[in-house]
Amino acid sequence: MTKSIKSRLSPSENFEIGDDKDLSHSTENFDLANDPDYLKFLDHYQKGEFTECTRLLETLDVKYPGNPELQKIWDDFNMRRSVNNMTSAIRKGETLAKSKVTAKLILFAVVGIITIGAVFFAASLLFLKGTSVEEAESEISQLSVLYKQADQLLEGGRPELALEIIEKIKAIDPQDQKLPDLIDRTDALLEFEDEYHRALDLINQGKQNEALVLLKQLESENSGMWDISQRIASIENVNRIAEYKEEGNAAYMNEEWDKVITAYEGAMALDTSLNDPLMIEQLLYAYLNQIITLLESDTNAIEDIEVAEQYYRKATALIPQNKNFFNQRGNLEEVSSNLLELKYTQVAKAGLADKNQTISTISRAVSYMGKALNLNPNNAALQEELTNARIYQIAFQNFLDMDWAQAVTRLEKVLAADKNYAGGNASALLYESYYALGKQYYNASIYTDARTYLEQAEILAWADGDNMLKLFQVQVLLGSSIGKLDDFKTAISYYQYALRAIQAQMKLGTNPGLLTKYSKANSLASYGKYQEAFEIFQELFEEIDVVYTTSEVEIAPGVCLALFASDNLSTLDAVLKANNLPKNMSISFGRTLSVPSIQR
Repeated sequence: MTKSIKSRLSPSENFEIGDDKDLSHSTENFDLANDPDYLKFLDHYQKGEFTECTRLLETLDVKYPGNPELQKIWDDFNMRRSVNNMTSAIRKGETLAKSKVTAKLILFAVVGIITIGAVFFAASLLFLKGTSVEEAESEISQLSVLYKQADQLLEGGRPELALEIIEKIKAIDPQDQKLPDLIDRTDALLEFEDEYHRALDLINQGKQNEALVLLKQLESENSGMWDISQRIASIENVNRIAEYKEEGNAAYMNEEWDKVITAYEGAMALDTSLNDPLMIEQLLYAYLNQIITLLESDTNAIEDIEVAEQYYRKATALIPQNKNFFNQRGNLEEVSSNLLELKYTQVAKAGLADKNQTISTISRAVSYMGKALNLNPNNAALQEELTNARIYQIAFQNFLDMDWAQAVTRLEKVLAADKNYAGGNASALLYESYYALGKQYYNASIYTDARTYLEQAEILAWADGDNMLKLFQVQVLLGSSIGKLDDFKTAISYYQYALRAIQAQMKLGTNPGLLTKYSKANSLASYGKYQEAFEIFQELFEEIDVVYTTSEVEIAPGVCLALFASDNLSTLDAVLKANNLPKNMSISFGRTLSVPSIQR
C-alpha cells in the first residue's frame, strides 16, 4: 500500500502541479521526500487516518517552512478530507429518491481522489529522480560532442582515433541509436586504409601500374582522401616520361630531329631534374641538326630563324663543362654557329632593304645584325655592317623627323660604304632629302644653295633611270632655281631637256592650250628671248600634272611615304599633292593612295 502511494505521488508521471519550474531538483525537496515523518504521512494517508496525517503535516511544516511542495500536499490532503466529509453527509442526509444525484457526487469524488493521487505520484517520482534527469542531460551533451569529434576524424581519414571515440560512446550509452552507423563508417574507412597501404606496398615493390589501378579505384570511391591523387599524378608522370623517351629514341634512329626535340623536351618538362646522359646527348645532336636543317633553306621566314636561335641556345646550355665531351661536338656546333651567323646577317640585310620598312622593322634588322656579331665578335666586316646599320637607323628617324641636314650627313656616310646600301633605300631617302633641302632653300630665295642640293639630287635621279618623274621633278626645280639667278638660258635648257625626256609634245596633244604654250616657249627660246620663254614655261609647269599617269596602290601603316613613292616610280611631293596629305613622312593608317608617275 505504501509503495502504491509513492508511485502516485512520484514526479515521473505527467501531471500538473504548478509550473514546470516548480519541479526543481533542489536539495530541500530531496530531504523532504526522504524524511521519516513524510513517509509515515504517506502510510496514514493511504489508510485514511486523517487526524494522524494532520499532525504529521504540521510537524513537516516546522521542518520545511514555506516549502512549495509541502503546500501542494496540504492542498491535496485538505481536498480529499473535504470529499470524505461530503460523502458522509450525503450518505446520512439523502433519501433513496436522490440516489442518482448521490451516485454522481460519489463518482466525482472518486475521480478527484484518483487525479490527486496521480499528481502526488508524479511529484514523488520527480523528487526521487531529479538527479537522474540532470545526469541524462549531461550524457546527451557529451555524446553530441563525441559524435562530432568522430565525424571529423573520419572525414580527415583517421579511423584509428575514431575507434577510440566509439569506445567512449559505448561506455556512456552502448545502446545509442547512432552508434551502429558510426561503427560501419569506421570499419569501411579502415578497410579503405588497408587497400591504400596495399597500393603503397605495390609501389615499393616496383609494381607501379598495379598500384595505379588500385589508387584510381580508391580515388573514385573517396575522392581527395590522403595523398592518393598526388600519387596517381606521380605514377602517370613517370609513365609519360618513359613514353616520351621511347618516342625520342625512335625518332633519333630515324633522324627526325624535330620529333626528337618534341619528345625529349616533353620528358624534361615533366621532370626538370631529369638527368639521363643518353637522352641529353641525343637531344643535343637533335638541336644542332635541326638548326642546320632550318638555316640551310633560303626561303625560311624570320620565325624559323628565331626557332633556330632558341635551339642554338638550348644546345649550348646542354654541353657540359667537360673538354672531351665538348670536343666531340665542336665541329657540329661550329657549323651551326656559322649558319646562324649567316642567317642573322641575311635577315638583317633583308629588313634594311624592305621597301615597306618602318622604324620597328629597321630596329629588328639592327638587332639581328648585332646577334650575328655576337656569334663572331672578331669579324671586322660584321662590325662595319652593324655600325652602318645603326647609322642608317638614325638617318631614317632623321628623315621621318624632316631633319634633312642630319639625314643627308648620315645617309651620305652609309652610301660611301655601299652605293646600293639597304637595297637602294638609302639612295631613295637621300634623293628626297637633297630635294627637300633644295626646295627649302628655293622657297627661302637662297637660290645658290638650292641649286647645290638639287644638283646632288639630280645625280641620284640619273642613277634611277626607271623613275622618269623623279628626274623630271628635280630638273624643273633646278631650272627654276637657275632662272631666279637670272641665268635664263641655262634654265631654259633644263626645262627643255626635262620636257623632251618625257615626250611632253606627244603627251600634251590632248590639251591644245598647254600644247600652244609649250610651242610658244620653245619658239621664244629659239629667238634668244630666254626670259620670256622662261616665264611661259613656268606657266606651263603649273598645269603639267596632265602628263602624269595615276594608279591606286595600297600602303601599310607606318610605311615611309618616300620609299613607297620611289618603289612605285613616283616622288614624295607628287604623292602628297595627289592625295592632299599633310607633310608627313609616313602614313599612320593603312589605306589606298593615288600614285602619279610618268610612263615612257
